[in-house]
Amino acid sequence: MFNSQIRRILVYRIGQLGDIIVALPAMWAVRRCFPGAYMALLCDRHTKPGYVLAQEVLPPKGLFDEYLTYKANVKGTNPLSLITVLPTLRQRQFDMLVYLAPRLRSRWKVWRDLLFFRLAGIRQFVGHKGFKPLPPRPSSGSLPKVEHEADHLLDRLARSGLPVSVSDYGCMDLKLTQTELTEAEAWLKLRLGRWHKGLLIGFGPGSKWPSKVWPLERYAALGQRLIDEFDVFPIVFGGPEDRGLGEQLLAHWGRGANAAGELKVRQAAALLSFCQLYVGNDTGTMHLAAAVGVTCVVAFSAQDWPGRWYPYGDQHFVLRRSVPCEGCMLSVCKERGKVCLMEISVEDMWRACQNALLDKIHQPFRTQY
Repeated sequence: MFNSQIRRILVYRIGQLGDIIVALPAMWAVRRCFPGAYMALLCDRHTKPGYVLAQEVLPPKGLFDEYLTYKANVKGTNPLSLITVLPTLRQRQFDMLVYLAPRLRSRWKVWRDLLFFRLAGIRQFVGHKGFKPLPPRPSSGSLPKVEHEADHLLDRLARSGLPVSVSDYGCMDLKLTQTELTEAEAWLKLRLGRWHKGLLIGFGPGSKWPSKVWPLERYAALGQRLIDEFDVFPIVFGGPEDRGLGEQLLAHWGRGANAAGELKVRQAAALLSFCQLYVGNDTGTMHLAAAVGVTCVVAFSAQDWPGRWYPYGDQHFVLRRSVPCEGCMLSVCKERGKVCLMEISVEDMWRACQNALLDKIHQPFRTQY
């Protein structure tokens, strides 16, 4: 189906940090199939503070040759914003579109998008078939677990004839550079002080979606118990909007470091790679931790179908409670007081952390301080 004439490829993916990371396996699969092609990524650009650009997350070399963006906000995209990028796309003369729109894209929006890319002069499409609607709610019982978003994207590529191998599944390689690792290590050394070598635990207490946030006082209690029992050194991660949460936690714990809003995304990924555990909410930071191989213990909201946005891999501990209102898709839970998260106790999270750490306390450290 694909021939040597494919020289210029446009990849389309929208969303924020977590959306970018879970699309990495599909992106790397395309690069593997077309190692010599010129690849550009088209994605949305949010001007609101706390949102990151794809080029701040993805490897600086080896994946994309160019990044193209258009203005967007959390409510969607003004069609005029897309029209402004149309002349640029036509000028680039792309041979192929790799369509990595999210799973829940409506048929109307898919049709509209493909028409737009045809107007941009692109004639060959990949990834536009195989959209799977979420399964219906059962008359009784819990929502069924669904395919991970990362696997869904790869399956769509395979349906279009792109050769997808077993090794492509879960390939979220950020290709952190030695400079980024060195910078993260230097940042950490300055904050460790005289604290002895021990377990580093990353905490992600925030989220842009309030419906996904486990109570801060529970993180404070959990972190204190981890300090008392395992003598851990906690590091708080997140964006600038999470910095205040980090300061509150450190004041309670009396130790730790606050990286929220202080490090660039790839520096934060490098710092996370030194941690033995990530503890937090369902956020982009969680996906970042999973991408660098860190075991995650997550207080997971039930606002979506189970499995779709879990940290990728089998080594993680996801605590999610099935409740009558699960699958609400709400960013803010006003009526039920986040009952799904409130049913996850400090003791529940503690037991999960304990199980995760017991296998790690005898492992060698990944860096030297």
